[in-house]
Amino acid sequence: MNKMVLPLIAVIAVIFIIVGISGDNADIELTTVTNVQQLNDAIAEGPVLIEIGAEWCPSCKAQKPILAEIENDYQGKASVLYIDTDRTGALAASFNVYSIPDMFVIVDMGSEGYVYMGKDGQTTTDRNMARFIGLTSKGTLTDVLDAAIEYRNN
Repeated sequence: MNKMVLPLIAVIAVIFIIVGISGDNADIELTTVTNVQQLNDAIAEGPVLIEIGAEWCPSCKAQKPILAEIENDYQGKASVLYIDTDRTGALAASFNVYSIPDMFVIVDMGSEGYVYMGKDGQTTTDRNMARFIGLTSKGTLTDVLDAAIEYRNN
């Protein structure tokens, strides 16, 4: 009997965590991109923070309130966009996504394609040098976004 109590408590805890993640953030809506033109239009206006994810992904759901807060804080300075892997798989695949959530900041469009803001504050055309995989803190994302805004203003 005692051997079953600990596993039962663990299962109940996991259920509460999953329900908490899915329930609290279900009503948060980010601007969803469905095609390349929408993305390019946003980049023409300024830096863009993009999350590629899916509705069923617990980490993506947990990331939503962070991105919504960033979207609110950076209105008029940068865009925050969402690409759903289930709804727009071809668009997500164009970024070679292999794990979600996958986030990055596009600073501009260059002759060789998109220009990304790297984690080190330097621009790069190599998205792998600029991507954040998994749940990422607001401070980490805003540091990169601030560097992107500064780059665009110079």
